[in-house]
Amino acid sequence: MRWEHLVPKDFKKMVKETELCIVPTGSLERHGEHLPLGCDAIISHTIACKAAEIEPAVVFPPYFMMQVHEAACYSGTVNYPAAFAIEAFGLLLKSIAANGFKKILVVNGHGGNSHMLEYFAMSRLDEPTDYIFYHTMYGACLTKEEREKLASIWETDLLGHACEMETSLFMACCPGKTKLEYAPKQSIEPLNRFKHLRDNGINNALWWYADYPENVIGNASYASEEKGKAALDIYVKALARVIKIVKEDTEAPRLQKEFLDRVQAKGN
Repeated sequence: MRWEHLVPKDFKKMVKETELCIVPTGSLERHGEHLPLGCDAIISHTIACKAAEIEPAVVFPPYFMMQVHEAACYSGTVNYPAAFAIEAFGLLLKSIAANGFKKILVVNGHGGNSHMLEYFAMSRLDEPTDYIFYHTMYGACLTKEEREKLASIWETDLLGHACEMETSLFMACCPGKTKLEYAPKQSIEPLNRFKHLRDNGINNALWWYADYPENVIGNASYASEEKGKAALDIYVKALARVIKIVKEDTEAPRLQKEFLDRVQAKGN
């Protein structure tokens, strides 16, 4: 159920029945010349909405105000200062919880957001909240069988960003908005400009740009809406399974209460 489509009476009913709100996250950034800038959030929102039709939950509108520092050099990117992004996200979830939701599940569609979400999740332990926070990438929950089925769809091996896979998936989620004729005809390979650092266990914030200066991986020219629909079906069913697990989870709420009680008692 899409939050923005619900009238108040139905909204209150869904809050009471599911107690779960799904927040699809993405970014506004370059995905080569062929994909729209909102690709990530559109995909995560579409998968979340379809999964919520199978396992009921309320789906918040796609949320873009996340972490995309690695793409700040590209036209079309909207990036936010770190402290603001964390605070705004926290205030958003607090407002969602104020509507009665006991659990919030972030379904992420942008790889760069994973760093922010991990930090955000840990930071929730510093203060009491009246909701339980969960987060996942839409493809992180696949079974071995689902991964094998997904892999059999693609004709290319190098997958990651604006590639055959992501382009196909977007074509299925948002038909008619891809400019496949603008996609490179050859495969975009990593440049390995930080090999001397990585081989010695050294990290640097420019690792992504060092490999992919055009923010593209692989060969999108092999993409098709038909492939995307097959992949979308796999992702939707997997996420519906995750929604069910989160709704039924009692251990995270129990442990959050136990942890925060111990934090409070520490100074007494």
